[in-house]
Amino acid sequence: MELLVAYGVRIDEEPGTSLLDQARALREDGWWQRLGGKYATYIAYEIEAVELKNFEPMLVPGLLQTESYAREVNVIGRETDPDTIDQRVAARMTRQEVLRRQPNPLRMHAILSEASLRTEVGGPDVLREQLDHLVTQSRLPNVTIQVLRFEAGAHLADSSGFVLLGFEQDEPPLGYVETLAGELFLESSRDLARLSAAYDNLKMLAMSPAESVTFIKELSKHGT
Repeated sequence: MELLVAYGVRIDEEPGTSLLDQARALREDGWWQRLGGKYATYIAYEIEAVELKNFEPMLVPGLLQTESYAREVNVIGRETDPDTIDQRVAARMTRQEVLRRQPNPLRMHAILSEASLRTEVGGPDVLREQLDHLVTQSRLPNVTIQVLRFEAGAHLADSSGFVLLGFEQDEPPLGYVETLAGELFLESSRDLARLSAAYDNLKMLAMSPAESVTFIKELSKHGT
């Protein structure tokens, strides 16, 4: 309000009223902040991102998970309180809205290891549903999925999965790595260059998007 007055903008008419509303909204917590937990900061970045590149060595990425698969993943985390599990699953489903937001859905490129597609999270029925869901998601114009087969051999990301987040042109990219010891947010040009090189290496070794979808369909049809 003080800035509006200083610049001679009336606070009782447009655009002053809209600017005040925006300022008030910035003081309110987002849904991810109300949840708390270690992922709140990452989710905030994910919502702001326009592009996301993700490599997962063992599990399907959260943005591509079914509700049943997500529930089993949270149980793996040894959480036993049903309400907490429900809350976490609901949050994961809400996160996925970035893939369908309008007018600018998040552009996602995911490289999944073959292991992530064969690991029976929740059993064969849950996994089959998850594989079918990946095929459905791959039809979105802003979602690209590649599969890294076992036969591709060693690569530059043998140690862990990671995410590269891209934002609007005037904002720098961000790297994210989740470890057993905690989360790492990587901002230096050196770290980002390493992650980009690793991702390019994985992209080259992985099957093409079309071949990948065919492979996922075969896994779902004939079992893993």
